Amino acid sequence: MDDLDRSIARRTAKNPRYPEMLQAEIRRQRLIAALITERKANHLTQAQVAAEMNVSQSVVAEIESSKADVRYSTLDRYAEAVTKHKKRLDLTPA
Repeated sequence: MDDLDRSIARRTAKNPRYPEMLQAEIRRQRLIAALITERKANHLTQAQVAAEMNVSQSVVAEIESSKADVRYSTLDRYAEAVTKHKKRLDLTPA
């Protein structure tokens, strides 16, 4: 067992839902990384995305940093802006 395993075990002992929460965070970060890749593939700057979303560039930078806990509606608007309105986030049953 390595340090990461011990850390997860400790946190799970305190909160049995921790592994589920950890997996949700990993999925969120992967989604944001994919959307950043999409933004760059579409040759869009953070400023252009911000203008499309009607927010400041710093809000887009915050979304992309994955540090902020962004609302679903904001992330959906970001997805629309970086895909030029060709994609929306869709929640489907697991």
